[in-house]
Amino acid sequence: MNTVIVLDKHALARFRADHPWLHLSDDVVEVSLYLDDNGAPLRLAGTRLNEGILEEADCDRLPASTAFAIVRSAPAIGKVRSWMPAGEQDVWRILQDLIDMPFAVPGGSANKARYDLLDDGYRIARQLTLEALNCRALKTEVPAERMRLCRAASSVPRTLADVRESSRSVFLEADTWRMVAVLRDEFMLAGGKNYLTAVSIPENGKPGIPAGLQKVIDEALFDTAPVAFSVSTTGYQSSRFMSVNQSYLDLTGRSWADLSGREMLASGVAVDSPGRKRRLELLQQQGGYDSETAEIRRGDGKTLPVVISAKRLLVAGEAYDLEAIFALHRNAPVPDGSGNVVRLLQPAG
Repeated sequence: MNTVIVLDKHALARFRADHPWLHLSDDVVEVSLYLDDNGAPLRLAGTRLNEGILEEADCDRLPASTAFAIVRSAPAIGKVRSWMPAGEQDVWRILQDLIDMPFAVPGGSANKARYDLLDDGYRIARQLTLEALNCRALKTEVPAERMRLCRAASSVPRTLADVRESSRSVFLEADTWRMVAVLRDEFMLAGGKNYLTAVSIPENGKPGIPAGLQKVIDEALFDTAPVAFSVSTTGYQSSRFMSVNQSYLDLTGRSWADLSGREMLASGVAVDSPGRKRRLELLQQQGGYDSETAEIRRGDGKTLPVVISAKRLLVAGEAYDLEAIFALHRNAPVPDGSGNVVRLLQPAG
């Protein structure tokens, strides 16, 4: 939903009276100030009366001092309204439809329907982006600016799967990022076309196994496994421990009271590094990774070299990260994720 502050003829009369030294043509009868999602000025649009006919006024030709004064004065003298283009309404309607649509395992019919809706939404959002950039390119009389806008239009990703954080600037310029960001997040949550592993929870557990027994089996496997496991929420700074097994506590030299609900970085276990950023990017883009070398910090302050494999899981519509961690020892063979084996000449500590 766009926020726009409208200065009608009465508000403009007050503006002209308060700023008699500024130039604002008498035929301009309405000026609208559009704001972005953060409330910052985005653009000005105007309407002028030409021989009894209303037509668009070119606010780009306003002197800078006049434009700045309008931006400053608009919140005090204008009327705040909400406005949404027809195409944008269609995108939000699609997103509303997604709320009531169930998730399914990758490849299922429910997920295919989600992807179809998301593809439709992005097609509309992309078209709105191209129209906004091309319209500005046609209106500008500065060749360099026209060329820049044409290059920006040509860089708009063709599919939702191609949208990256680096794409943000081109959508922000067209004021369509708020739609595209939600579409992208829904796309990743739905599995990014199999990037995530959706975990279904049937009422009666696995076929032939009562739900209660299945719960006992799953908990026993998690708790007694010799491999260190952790389950956390997603995010770089905000990921929090949800569950760990005893092997994880033994490996890190900590108690569950030290970790329960804490952010992974703030707990001291996770080590902030370029490698961690890269691993989280793999989770975001590919849904997991295998045998990545890393470091964790034990409760005694010592860093411990480890190998981590991880998977991003989708459970009841929420995304979580499952990590399996192995400690490294001197001369231990380490797979590098591409089928090769290297050796770490460093003690496990």
